[in-house]
Amino acid sequence: MKLIDDIIHLRHEKLIKREWKRKDIREKLESIGRNHSLNTINTVPSNFSVAKEGEGIGNTVKNGTDPKFWRGGPGLYELIEDPDDDPETQQAQMRRAIARAKELRENNKGRSATMHPPIAPTSLSSVARSKPEIPSFNVDSIVPIALTEAERKKMEDLSTEQKALNIVRARLRDRYGEDVEIEEDGDGVDLRVTIDGKTERIEVKGTKDSDIAWQKLKVSSKKSHDALVSGDASIYRVVDVDSADPRVHILIYGEDFTLEPEPRWSVKRILPDNERYPMRGLPYRYDRPHDPVALDDWEILK
Repeated sequence: MKLIDDIIHLRHEKLIKREWKRKDIREKLESIGRNHSLNTINTVPSNFSVAKEGEGIGNTVKNGTDPKFWRGGPGLYELIEDPDDDPETQQAQMRRAIARAKELRENNKGRSATMHPPIAPTSLSSVARSKPEIPSFNVDSIVPIALTEAERKKMEDLSTEQKALNIVRARLRDRYGEDVEIEEDGDGVDLRVTIDGKTERIEVKGTKDSDIAWQKLKVSSKKSHDALVSGDASIYRVVDVDSADPRVHILIYGEDFTLEPEPRWSVKRILPDNERYPMRGLPYRYDRPHDPVALDDWEILK
């Protein structure tokens, strides 16, 4: 059963209030034996929600899906089609939410078209840059993070990039609790983080090295490049991802780094000689080497 269906069940059984927080549904789901990952519980309400007022729109809704939840105050949600409402009210609420989502999508398109024009590399020195609006970590932008043994155990089979994403999410939730909304960005970078109405877009890059390892730090997609160059996103470089004390460096384009184009090449495996030339090195044996070769096969001699 999907998380949304389980939330409807919780409301139908009056196990949560009309307005609820993610911690409320997490606790109740555990009490009735319904297991969903922490990441699912933290992201689904945000991604499938739309604000009644203001600019809040979830990433999934922004990409065209009908909303399932209203956003209330900080970290508060409610079902658009709440079981306590009669069918007519539910339908009216859904029509209102769909119209609201359409309005916010149009507003979002307008902002993306006008607010962040591309900035040529040559104009870098004349562009004022600032640290992200959200005071994500601390003033020097280098943050040690102490992981518990249980947290490390959960991540041991993940890729370096997945570990880095989990570390950033855990640190933000540890600092801001239920007041932070963390969504998958889906538009060129990894995360979209909202606190008290302020939004920061984050490209997360992980490494096992104990320093930034600049030579390994790459930006592959054009959308990521444009978001970073325009100042619409920053890089959170997580180092020492396999250690008990990983650290995060917050990097701002034009202040901490620039981006230089590099040619990309397909990497093709070179087969070892014994596969390309299977007969190389094998002994040869000739039977009756002085005999004429296939004389009986020559038509002219018959």
